[in-house]
Amino acid sequence: MKISVHLISIPPPQFASASAPPDQLFHYTTVLKLRQIINTGLIKPSTARIEPTEKPVVWCSTSLTWEPTATKCPVPGKPGQLITANAQGGLARIKVPATCAPHDVRQLHDLAGTSISTCLGLLYSGLELGSDPDTWRFSLDAIPSVLFQSVELFDFQRDAWRETDLAELACRN
Repeated sequence: MKISVHLISIPPPQFASASAPPDQLFHYTTVLKLRQIINTGLIKPSTARIEPTEKPVVWCSTSLTWEPTATKCPVPGKPGQLITANAQGGLARIKVPATCAPHDVRQLHDLAGTSISTCLGLLYSGLELGSDPDTWRFSLDAIPSVLFQSVELFDFQRDAWRETDLAELACRN
C-alpha cells in the first residue's frame, strides 16, 4: 500500500506580509553568522539537526520581514529578535537572486531526503514561531558571495533594514 502525503500550507490572514520581488530572496541570519559567511565567501547548507541520510540545505525567504525561524531562541516575535540580536551581534539579511534557492518546502522530502515527520515538524515549529512556510525557499548548494546583491543589518531604533558595506562589517569587532 502506498500512502501519499501532500504538505499544504495555507497561511492565516496575519501572514499577509510584503514579499520580495519575484526575482529576489533573503537569507536571514545573525551578524555572528554573517561574519562566518564573509570569511568563507559562502552561505553554506545548514547541517544543524539533520539526519545522516538527509542533504543539508541553504534556507532563504521571500518575506521582506525577519524570518522567525532564524531567531536563535524559542521566544517568538520581537522579544526573540532582541534576545537573538543581543546574543549574536545583531540581525542581518543577505539579498540574493531567486534562482539561488529555487525550491519550496513542499520539495524538501523529495530533494533533500528529509523525512515526512521532520517536514511536518518544521512546518509546525515555523507556524508556532509566526513564520509563513509559503515564503520558505531552499537550495541544495552553497550560495557564493559573488551572488550577493546586498547585505543589510536591522536597525531596531528605526525599525528598518539598512544596507551595509561588507568591508565595514569585516572591520567591526
